[in-house]
Amino acid sequence: MEEKVVYLSPSAQQYNIGYGDFGSEEYRMNRIADILENLLKQNGYKVYRNNPDNSLKEIVRESNEINPDIHVALHSNASGGATNGRGPEIYANREGIRADTLAKDIYAEIEKIYPEPELGRGVLYTNNLYEVRETLAPAVLLEVAFHDNEQDANWIIQNEQQIAEAILRGIETYFYNA
Repeated sequence: MEEKVVYLSPSAQQYNIGYGDFGSEEYRMNRIADILENLLKQNGYKVYRNNPDNSLKEIVRESNEINPDIHVALHSNASGGATNGRGPEIYANREGIRADTLAKDIYAEIEKIYPEPELGRGVLYTNNLYEVRETLAPAVLLEVAFHDNEQDANWIIQNEQQIAEAILRGIETYFYNA
């Protein structure tokens, strides 16, 4: 297999604090990214990571300079004070492009491990997310689940390894079918 290059961009949002023992979004998504990075390297991928001290503009510029095969941003969601936000979702900038395929492949694997998959919102399309819109490589932004919801926050904490493995399976499916 030709070496594939993946740019991982875990959240740099240190001020988004989750429920209970979740910690910050930056902390928790970097824990998942650490696991995912190791899994990717074990499977022959070349991996680059964002610097959480960089601005989003700097992160996107670095990804574009590296020119990876794919760009995967890892986030956890917040419902803005409401406690009913639940489930995963993933963003791409539009249907019918490689990022859309990547998003569908990753989401299909996350949906398999999330305890209530009917709560997930699936693949969503937007041009409002800078990282999805401005990154040149096929880019997706995964919202693993809601960090301000007790059930979702606890699920993320208890399933970091399984979440990373699911993302890996989605990435491998994407490259296998490319």
